[in-house]
Amino acid sequence: MDPSDLLEANQASSQPSLTEDNIGMEPKYYNAAAEGKFEDFKGITKPLNQLLTPNRNTVLHIHLTSLIKESESSVAFVEDIHRNCSSLLRQANVKGETPLHIAARYGHALIVEVLIERAKEDPESRVSETVKGMLERTNNEKDTAFHEAVRGNHLDVVKRLIQEGSDIAYSQNDAGETPLYIAVERGFDKVAFHILENCTSPAHDGPLGRTTLHAAVIRQNRGNGVMPIY
Repeated sequence: MDPSDLLEANQASSQPSLTEDNIGMEPKYYNAAAEGKFEDFKGITKPLNQLLTPNRNTVLHIHLTSLIKESESSVAFVEDIHRNCSSLLRQANVKGETPLHIAARYGHALIVEVLIERAKEDPESRVSETVKGMLERTNNEKDTAFHEAVRGNHLDVVKRLIQEGSDIAYSQNDAGETPLYIAVERGFDKVAFHILENCTSPAHDGPLGRTTLHAAVIRQNRGNGVMPIY
């Protein structure tokens, strides 16, 4: 466990909570979440959504951030979390990041699949509203999970998100970037092509009034090659 993470866990019960439902994240639970050991939570008497770090990271945020490589055990951990506290799949931390943001950022395609499929089982609203709400939800920097997946050049995650929301027009984040602009500006050609070929109406906007065409031309002038924008 990283020393800074341990400090955060130790301080969880001593720092004031943003809400009254924060019972703090003890180090033993932090470590169990990071390692994906769900059995360590079976004896806890409080709801899992009340186990929060000072930054309001849940056990699911911790697990996905600590995950180096996906496996059957990591998928099983997420499934166990869902069965015991389904609200954690949608709960955001202090930065406004949901588990889908985290999974998309690190390219955890299997986890993204689980989060989407379990959202379809949400009894509180219709499937289309639940899944679309997850995909459109932004963090404090106005990034969606789609922004995160594109920024990391995670093609498998991009494909899965588009499969569920090809008609969503993802808007600009606080930096003025749309997902397509990020892909073109960074030279992620496969991701950019997939967006262009599969999204109904992808937004081309970029910062300072630029568009994806500007980004493509700038890359060409820098000698980095360029993909055609159509």
